[in-house]
Amino acid sequence: MNNNTDMNQVAQKLINKLAVQEYNNAILETQVDQLRQENNQLKQENDTLKNNKKEGK
Repeated sequence: MNNNTDMNQVAQKLINKLAVQEYNNAILETQVDQLRQENNQLKQENDTLKNNKKEGK
């Protein structure tokens, strides 16, 4: 029974680690989405500035 208890503890620790990794992945995915949006916005602003410079504005 001691071996069973040890295996259950190991399994629980692995499940906990997996839960933490899933949480971290969700946070990172959110950050990636935000950075992509910011990148797109900056590209648009850059294009606008380039176009305005070409037109002499």
